[in-house]
Amino acid sequence: MKKQLVIICLLAMGCVGIVSAQKGGAPRREKIEAMKVGFITQQLDLTSEEAQKFWPVYNRFAEEMEKSRKDFRGKMMEEVKDVDLMTDAEANKALNDMIAYKTSEVELFKKYNQEFKKVLPTKKVVKLYLAEQEFKRELLRKLKSQK
Repeated sequence: MKKQLVIICLLAMGCVGIVSAQKGGAPRREKIEAMKVGFITQQLDLTSEEAQKFWPVYNRFAEEMEKSRKDFRGKMMEEVKDVDLMTDAEANKALNDMIAYKTSEVELFKKYNQEFKKVLPTKKVVKLYLAEQEFKRELLRKLKSQK
């Protein structure tokens, strides 16, 4: 059991290194990513074999989701400077872009749901989504308590 825990920790740290290198190595983001990896690993109770297969898939998923969010935010920042000054046509375009973003997010979710089920039992995939939500809630609680 100790050996599995060591392997999982090493894999988790490797994943964090990859993610932080892609994000420019910001210390705060790195710390949050490390906490997230540890939280998800604990919640899913991954075996070393599962962890070895899971983390590369999860990292691709997280990377694609983040890219999609950044692209959308950038597009919205350009299009929507002041909602009150928008024409109806501009507002409709912005709404259509929001729907397209949400649709692409759902498609990514569906794609990776299938990928996760290839490397984890279905119950652990459900636990993954619940763990992500719980991690976000915990992170928000910690941020609120720091203020």
